[in-house]
This record gives sequence, structure tokens and C-alpha cells, in this order.
Amino acid sequence: MAEAKQSLADRPQNSPRYRELADILQGEIETGVFPVGSRMPTELELCQRFDVSRFTIREALRRLIDQGMVLRRQGSGTVVISPNPVTKFVQRLNSIEELLQYSIDTRLKVKTSRAVEVTSAEAALIGCDPTDQWHKIEGIRYVDEKSPICWTDVYVRPEHSELADKIGKDGTPVFKVFEQRFGVTAESVSMDLFAGSIPQEKASALGVEPDSPSLVIVRRYVDTNGNTFEVSVSEHPAGRFTFSIDLLRSADAR
Repeated sequence: MAEAKQSLADRPQNSPRYRELADILQGEIETGVFPVGSRMPTELELCQRFDVSRFTIREALRRLIDQGMVLRRQGSGTVVISPNPVTKFVQRLNSIEELLQYSIDTRLKVKTSRAVEVTSAEAALIGCDPTDQWHKIEGIRYVDEKSPICWTDVYVRPEHSELADKIGKDGTPVFKVFEQRFGVTAESVSMDLFAGSIPQEKASALGVEPDSPSLVIVRRYVDTNGNTFEVSVSEHPAGRFTFSIDLLRSADAR
């Protein structure tokens, strides 16, 4: 895309130059000059267009990355993944209480609910036999009404299928609904995190490009009898979720 050379020299210097450049590029993404899935100009092209240093360009692009609007890909340059800045959810994790706080601070909106016989891939995630019967609740989790942070699949036992009509009505998390409705309490929670990619059928709902990188988080909730009563599989587009974990050296290790 050919661009006339632009200079920031005549613009008021009320903020750093990279921030002004980031605002310009953000505006062009929001208005469709660079649509989702398209590549941004190279650093050299942007340097020539705005008559600024490569450092300024990199800082401007870093702001767009932090806002969840673009993503750097090895061999593909900088790709637009969202037409608007995306709210980023940061969770500090030091205890089971803080892990469960994730559900309290966000809202799950249910899209579908149905009985399923899990596939081999789903069974591996849940930790069950492929022929096991589960009830699958699909939804999107939001920080606010405009900012989806992930697609979430919740698996519960068939006898708990009525939960689909109870969750998402307010801010009460699923594990709390279990406790209130069935007297089932989460004694422990295990969690797996790994890299994935957003499938095409979920990409549009999350406002990202199909096959864009994601962080997949699997949480397994176990009751006081050692039974797994809930498994959630959340797919977070890159840049929309961060864990902050503090580790302290124990006294015995000093």
C-alpha cells in the first residue's frame, strides 16, 4: 500500500512521538485501512512514511501489540488481529482462592448447551474415558460487555445439566452455582496451560483471525470426595490474559 511521506515534526509535542504514531495507526486499523487479517507495513516502510527512527516505530507497534490489535509473526510481519483495543485481564495467583477469583471478576455468557459423548481429544483434556457422557456448555467470557477475553467450554456431569440455565444470569461463577445448587464444594483445582490456535468457528466471536495464537487453560474442579465435577477449557486469544505468579523461597531451601 503506497503512502505519501508524513512527518510528525509539525504535530504538537504533548506526548512521546511513538504514542502519537501509535494513535495514528490505531485510527487506521479502526477505520478499516488495515483490516483484520491484513499485514501492517514493514518497519522500514513506516520509517519512510513518518520520517522517524526504527526505535519509534517499534515502540508504536509495541503499544498496538499491548492493546491486542496486532500480533508479530515470524516470517509474516505484523498482522492485524482486532479492529479495536482489547481489554487485557491480569490474574495474580498465589492460592486456590485467587484462582477461583477469575470467575468472579469476569462474566460468562452461555451460547449453547447440550449432552455429548466426548471425543478422544476432549477426553484427554477432561481426564476421562472417551465414551463418558458429559454435558457441554459453550460460552464467551467477558471482562465487560465489549471485551471478550476467551471462549470457554464447561463440562459437567449429566445430572448437573440444569446448570446451563443457572449460570451467566449474574456474576456468580459456575463453581459457586454448584455449591449453592448441589452442595458440591471445590476442594482442589488442577490447571494446565498450553499454546493453541483459535479455530475458525470461534474466531469471529472473539474478534480475531482464524488460527491466530491462543493460550489454552484447562481447569479441573474436584470435590471433597475426590470426584471431578466440573472441567472448563478456556481459549484466550494472544495478549488478552496474563497470569502473575509470585513464588517465594521456602525457609528450608535457604
